[in-house]
Amino acid sequence: MFLTACSVGYKNDGKEVTWHTWNEGNGHNSRKVDADPETFEVLDDNYGQDKTHAFYRGDIIDGADGQSFQVFEKDYAADAFNVYDSGKLLKGADPATFKVHSYELTEDKNDFYKNGKALNVKDKSSFEILKYSSGENSSWGKCKYNGYYLNGTVIPNIDYATFHPIEANKPMQSGCYAADKHRVFFMGKEVPCADPATFREVDFYIGQDKHRAYKKGIPTQIKDYTKLTQLGRLMYSDGTHIYDLHFNILPEADVATFEHISDNWYKDMSHIWWSNKLVKGANPKTFSPVTVTPSVGVTFPDFNYGKDDKHVFYQDSIIPDADAASFEKIDFPDGDSWTVFDRYRVYQGKDSPRLREYLKKKYGK
Repeated sequence: MFLTACSVGYKNDGKEVTWHTWNEGNGHNSRKVDADPETFEVLDDNYGQDKTHAFYRGDIIDGADGQSFQVFEKDYAADAFNVYDSGKLLKGADPATFKVHSYELTEDKNDFYKNGKALNVKDKSSFEILKYSSGENSSWGKCKYNGYYLNGTVIPNIDYATFHPIEANKPMQSGCYAADKHRVFFMGKEVPCADPATFREVDFYIGQDKHRAYKKGIPTQIKDYTKLTQLGRLMYSDGTHIYDLHFNILPEADVATFEHISDNWYKDMSHIWWSNKLVKGANPKTFSPVTVTPSVGVTFPDFNYGKDDKHVFYQDSIIPDADAASFEKIDFPDGDSWTVFDRYRVYQGKDSPRLREYLKKKYGK
């Protein structure tokens, strides 16, 4: 039988059991399940059992007892000895007392679990998942003894009354900061030197207090992140210095002429950078990213290849002997995805009849 629409799920015709899937890319697929047709039973969309084994999406669940197998909601299941999450063993969980709160949060008589990982809660009776002001669950919890970042990190000696997740306006919020009246935490680790009273998350992973900005809980030399101007994805300016994503100063950069070219490429009046790496030997007056020509659609600048009037560069390095005048990147239908080449050689991809035809038409070779 099929449990779900569009021919997806288990089928048992009495002679063999098969597992069926369907997607837009590959259409319908099926494979034989190593199950006994006479005793096989479909338990839900993903789980099944016969007299010997339990199955998840057509695969035998190692060690599971098919005769005493039961399915909970939200893709959890158990036999007499173990609990399983999407067919994988949930280590340490007690099947007799197991409860499902959500796809992510479960519990038994011993502990709470987040995504199958024990949270090591000291006092279950006082444990709670902390919420934002919107009512949405955060990635933090607490009991009367400890705080918890819900990846299994225990934070001892919190101030219970004031321990809370730090709010931020979406989509900036990472959910990785919390504080009590004494300390600030990032993913369960204390943020050194941070001031809880003024600390807030001002961008994804970026914290700010009255003293400085923090990235992933690490203090930076930036005094006020909100006064920075972001240049592309990878650089910032405060009008005095140019900083990379880690807030390191680019010492060679001229702030007045520094600009984002495209993607990973930057320049000022005298230099070119790929990300935060200085591209030595590049001429900013003639430099440009290599133009990429797809098989369908419009051209666009490449992330990694660039050239000036004399040289071709891959990221921050010169490609020896590459011909800047004829260097290109094209998706030929008979090539190996992207073909990177000049009139003399292929650097990425493969030689192909379409490439040869293109070179002959353009250069007569």
